[in-house]
Amino acid sequence: MTSSSDFRRPTNLGPGVEALRAKWGWIVALGTIYVLVGLIALYSVVMATVASVFVVGIMMLIAGVAEVINAFQVKSWGKFFLWILLGVLYILAGLVTFENPLLAAALLTLVLGSALVASGIMRIILAFNMKEGTPWIAVVFSGVVTFLLGLIILAHWPVSSLYILGLFLGIDLVFAGVGWIGVGLGLKGLAYEAHQIAGHDASRAEGYEAGQKAGHEAGRAEGYEAGRKTGHEAGRAEGYEVGQKAGHEAGRTEGYEAGRKAGRDEAMTPPEPPPSSET
Repeated sequence: MTSSSDFRRPTNLGPGVEALRAKWGWIVALGTIYVLVGLIALYSVVMATVASVFVVGIMMLIAGVAEVINAFQVKSWGKFFLWILLGVLYILAGLVTFENPLLAAALLTLVLGSALVASGIMRIILAFNMKEGTPWIAVVFSGVVTFLLGLIILAHWPVSSLYILGLFLGIDLVFAGVGWIGVGLGLKGLAYEAHQIAGHDASRAEGYEAGQKAGHEAGRAEGYEAGRKTGHEAGRAEGYEVGQKAGHEAGRTEGYEAGRKAGRDEAMTPPEPPPSSET
């Protein structure tokens, strides 16, 4: 028969989770910072758009430098010039984002809108090719929402380039922060449960030791009393047997001596003369 302890959640989930569980407060704090930054980005979407463009520019510069460094590892001249060309293009694109962030935001918004429209169309086509019994309606709904979102961005382009990237950045930061807060609170629950189970096991072991010791003392006292009583009865019975035997021997000896003395006295006493006939 299963007990409630059989359905207990596992507490030993590996050293990585154990380390994160001990730092759940830092994870909640990180999630809170994400949420605050996301709210600030939503409050000022233009500045958030510029910040997102700068982040994209930094990533392009890093990718361009990596491409140029990787080009010198290639042995053939054709691939070498191809890697060099890709690296230079990445670096130039990164510099353009820093030189004119609004132009970069317009181009990135145009690419984002086009990608959403294409993704929506592909999802709708995929949904109608799905078999019966699969959640194709949900896929169609997702594709329609994505397609309409891309159309809205493209319809308001280039004005939408001032706020779309910042709006997406703010929403993403808020959801990421909420997710991190949930993870931290979940790890806190695991830590509390682990400490509770550890305390239960420790108190159970301590109670077992105390009970074992008390039982040992009680058994020892009871065994002592029983042994004492049994020894007393055995000693009494054995003493009775010894006393009876000793009394028997003493009585036998005393009777022997008394009989012997009586026989000696009887032998030393002269016999009485028989009565005369004259009398």
